[in-house]
Amino acid sequence: VLSKLGEPSRLSHASPAVLREELPPLPVRAPTLCAGCMHRTVFYAFKQAAKQLKKDSQVETIFSGDIGCYTLGNAFPLNMVETCLCMGAGMSIAGGLSRTNSEVKQVAFIGDSTFFHSGIPAVINAVYNGADVTLAVLDNRTTAMTGHQPHPGIGVTVLGNPSKAIDIAGVIRSCGIGSVRTVETVNLEGCIEAAKEAMEFKGPSAIVFKGNCVGITKSGIKLTIDTESCTGCGFCIKQLGCPAIFLPPGEEKPFILDSCNGCGLCAQICPSESISEDGVKK
Repeated sequence: VLSKLGEPSRLSHASPAVLREELPPLPVRAPTLCAGCMHRTVFYAFKQAAKQLKKDSQVETIFSGDIGCYTLGNAFPLNMVETCLCMGAGMSIAGGLSRTNSEVKQVAFIGDSTFFHSGIPAVINAVYNGADVTLAVLDNRTTAMTGHQPHPGIGVTVLGNPSKAIDIAGVIRSCGIGSVRTVETVNLEGCIEAAKEAMEFKGPSAIVFKGNCVGITKSGIKLTIDTESCTGCGFCIKQLGCPAIFLPPGEEKPFILDSCNGCGLCAQICPSESISEDGVKK
């Protein structure tokens, strides 16, 4: 504007009214699953099952995923999602990979909403072609990633009206998968056992893991770490990457933040049994 009026376009003699303070750069903060997310339990369970399968049978495992909160299972320290393309692609890719190397076990993770959106055709394809694939449905009863919209498995429409809930396990069975189990994620041992059984099954198998999304349902429970019995091994941090478990710089023992949702996973894996709920060892 100044140049159009014949005035200098830059007033070199002018001083800024306010000096801008140079701020330090923001620390890198990678996205992570919420504290208490049921998906973390499923990933940990399959990691243990895959280790056992490799130990017993020398069989490697490839874990495929797709778009959803559970895509974050690809991050350290979980490292449990090796492929990600689009909604429903996990089962399709796993089925395709099973045709290329029958000596590698294929596991596909899919969310409950994604299952209804585009996962069913891939299940039918796996059955039709006899793919040696284990499908893990992560059912947290919502479409968490995009704003907690309902889906056909909940029994409530988007307008809040009651509706008939479609049973995911029933749909999977109707597609022809013979080995189908339903497990609650609060029970880590049960999840590991179900994962082992499904991965040892020859042919398509499935597990529906049920839990609550902590973005909607808060347990009101907070776990604590007994600093007397805690050895400072860091196992809970290194294995889970839960944002509620915090190790202050320079300290040897972690503590649990108020963001804890009381899922109890850390208590179930603690080697020294130092994590408890209301003073009761888990």
